[in-house]
Amino acid sequence: MKIKNFSAPTMAQAMALVKEELGDEAVIISSTKDKDGNFNITAAIEEDEIRFDLEDKAEVVSRKVSFNDAHIRESLEYHGVLDMVAGRILANVRRISSEQRIYDDKALLEQSLSGLFGYSDVLDLQNPFKMFMGVPGSGKSTAIAKVATQAKLKGIRSCIISTDNVRAGANKQLEAFANILETDFLFCKGERALYETSRKAGEVYPLVLIDTPGINPFQKEEVEKLSALSEVVKSEMILTMDAGKNTCEAVEIADVFADIGVKHLLPTRLDLTRRIGALLSVANCCGLSFCAASVSSKIAQGLARIDNKSLAELILA
Repeated sequence: MKIKNFSAPTMAQAMALVKEELGDEAVIISSTKDKDGNFNITAAIEEDEIRFDLEDKAEVVSRKVSFNDAHIRESLEYHGVLDMVAGRILANVRRISSEQRIYDDKALLEQSLSGLFGYSDVLDLQNPFKMFMGVPGSGKSTAIAKVATQAKLKGIRSCIISTDNVRAGANKQLEAFANILETDFLFCKGERALYETSRKAGEVYPLVLIDTPGINPFQKEEVEKLSALSEVVKSEMILTMDAGKNTCEAVEIADVFADIGVKHLLPTRLDLTRRIGALLSVANCCGLSFCAASVSSKIAQGLARIDNKSLAELILA
């Protein structure tokens, strides 16, 4: 219904305005005379029915909603993620929210991480050789035992080769695990021995796990020795790293191992830390893919896979 007011010096003139504007079908709702002597008329008319042709298409206009990234931003700050990496994650989150009209923090974070982080499987057998590296005490030996156990549970035959001639205790521990798993434990001293041993093991076992001595990545001589070992076998190199490390220090350490050829990251002691900023920063800055994570002191159930969903849950928890 269309309603309009008219005013004129006389009633006849006011009615003429109504007829001219609204036509003969107009209905007079009210008429009054003001103090100046003018006649005021309020008139109305039913508007024409709106019709749609079958070929017409309605245009859908989405209501603009502004996404608030405060919770994700605060979570990244809590975990101690490097500003550069946090900025990349937040930029991805805002872009995805704008393009796909997604406003849920967890869903956005999952999609954002998929474009910034890589994931692999430590039991992928395309390359049977897995060489584990890290600083002393990073959990290499325990990680290898857990991987060997996972392989056993999945029916994958594996053997363990140690090149660590520094820590006799670590070798004894790995040998004990190998005996329990009924697999071979082999010890090599030097590049030539590793070449011969790994070549023969590769002919028998679909999975060969190689332990290396823990090194100080800031000592050039130790890095060079490890690099020489890594060149003997064309293996997938895996960095084991304590999840609770200082972020900046962790990135500096990982950068050295990345220069040697490390492509994968296996966080250890993930169950003992609440902040994973170091892991996120290392993986993104050094281009390392998450291949698994040590999440328990138990050997049999001690490894878990990492993906976008689990990372997003850890960040927002």
